[in-house]
Amino acid sequence: MKHRILITTLASVMLIGGISTASTVISNTQTVQAATPSFHSSYWTKNRRVYVTKKITFKRYDALKGRIVRGRRTFKAGQRITVRNAGEFDGWVLAGTKAGSRYWWVNTSANTNWLSSNKPVNTRSYIKGNTYQDKHGVKVAIENATNVKTTDGQNFVVVTATVTNNGSHSITPSDWLTLKLGFLSANPKKNKIKTSDIFAEPINDMPSNNQWSDLIKTGNKKLSQGDSAKIAVVLQSENTSKIADSLYIIASDFSSNKVITLHLSSVTLGK
Repeated sequence: MKHRILITTLASVMLIGGISTASTVISNTQTVQAATPSFHSSYWTKNRRVYVTKKITFKRYDALKGRIVRGRRTFKAGQRITVRNAGEFDGWVLAGTKAGSRYWWVNTSANTNWLSSNKPVNTRSYIKGNTYQDKHGVKVAIENATNVKTTDGQNFVVVTATVTNNGSHSITPSDWLTLKLGFLSANPKKNKIKTSDIFAEPINDMPSNNQWSDLIKTGNKKLSQGDSAKIAVVLQSENTSKIADSLYIIASDFSSNKVITLHLSSVTLGK
């Protein structure tokens, strides 16, 4: 139940203000940054073109006087610059400074927290039709949903979708999907949402003898930048006997007020 923190917060926000007025939601999302050589790697001994991800300032250094002098060059997120590991000290030097030069543009941040070798994807999150895309460019096309009944009286919802990772980080599709989207059995534009209306990671395990097992496994594997995968995720209400006739899907951070609506088919699984 690792996503129940998000779901509980989602419920409380919607109960207070509804989907049209809520603006933020707390999430325990964690992402894995694409591999970037460490500051101490020999990769940085040569000039490298990088993208600035966090504002950084280079100061003018006078080698003759041996100190920082007047002069600053500041670069903002999104700009592309060429740098190398200074070698002479723990920090960075802007390209164009030659050995023996009197003046250097330097920064003493001995880390790579402010740069990326890959071009950042800056886009707006949106819902269009049955497609959701987050601000990093990761996209999912929702395909269908099935209400799965078990002989012991439990009910699950299985959602199939295709996730395309156009972002700069590897993701686990099923985790990304259930964090980025909220799944409801009631229309949030027409109803106040109860916690039992929210479908999240299942409380109990669905029987393993099901037609989606391979897609479920795929959803739990890492998806690299530029790759796509068809997956399935299993959801359940806290009321495990609750049957969903329709599924309403929203952006969990309320970045869009649009709702994806799916009408569910039904199957019954034995133990």
